[in-house]
Amino acid sequence: MTSQRDRRPDDLAGALQRAVEAQILNADQAQAVLAAERTRGKASDDDRRLPVTEALGYLGGLLALSGAVTLAIQYWRDVPTAGRLGLFAVVAVATWLVGARIDDGSASALIRLRGALWFASSAVVAALAGQVAQDVAHAGSSTVWLLAGAAAAIHAGLLWRLRDRPAQHLACLAGVLAATAGGAADTAGGPAAVGLAVAAVGAAWVVAGWLAVLPPPVLALVGGGVAVLAGAGITVDDWPDAAPLLGLAAAAVFVAVGVATVRTPLTVVGLAGGFGYLPWTVGHFFADSLGVPLAMLLCGIALLAVTLVVLRRPSRDVPAR
Repeated sequence: MTSQRDRRPDDLAGALQRAVEAQILNADQAQAVLAAERTRGKASDDDRRLPVTEALGYLGGLLALSGAVTLAIQYWRDVPTAGRLGLFAVVAVATWLVGARIDDGSASALIRLRGALWFASSAVVAALAGQVAQDVAHAGSSTVWLLAGAAAAIHAGLLWRLRDRPAQHLACLAGVLAATAGGAADTAGGPAAVGLAVAAVGAAWVVAGWLAVLPPPVLALVGGGVAVLAGAGITVDDWPDAAPLLGLAAAAVFVAVGVATVRTPLTVVGLAGGFGYLPWTVGHFFADSLGVPLAMLLCGIALLAVTLVVLRRPSRDVPAR
């Protein structure tokens, strides 16, 4: 028995044919309507399949990574070096290959899936490079971080290519920061050098986001700002007194610049840093003072006042290039 859905294209074609015979429509218009209806039906079927496809992709990637992590925890010492490298290579290629099948014109759900798969691929490439440095080259820990970060940055950068791909942007930044930290530890040594190097890279990333050189610019502002704040905290082992002050100063600069130029992402990063570094600074320098709770209360009120000012001001998009 033929369903109503199966009869619908024939019914539409018949109705259009009668409209052409009655000179209500011409033949070209009728063909255009029929083609549009067929395309809409096909798109509707594709839209229904998208959530399933996206979920299967996430599930497959998660299972692959979970299996690799489980093997690493339980049997890693028993697996020969060739087996370790082969495992990383298979996962890296598989996650990259599935993502490569999704082009830029695909639906947004598939674009998100591609970003997640390629992010995982970059992470596994970093692990592969680190394993080569450790097991094959017998390098030190700082060199392992340097090579792993460089591999991730190159891999993610090639996938990113300065296009609007947030996951690849983030993976590239993480790789650059890891390579910078490893290189600083290799050459200068000490947490202070590492922290300052990380903060310098973060500051450069913020500037690039400000100039809309690195798309999406909002992610460059946020990611670079977080790197600056993290870099200040890394210096604490060498500079226990200066580290909280550096972090607090960086947070204050972000808030001031963000409010003055209506760069809301930068302001949010500064406020988050202030909520972290302000109690640390007050507690470090005035730990035994009875005025610490009052000082923290006043500082908290000040931060809330800044937040209120930001919320009351109109936001402005970061200019794109």
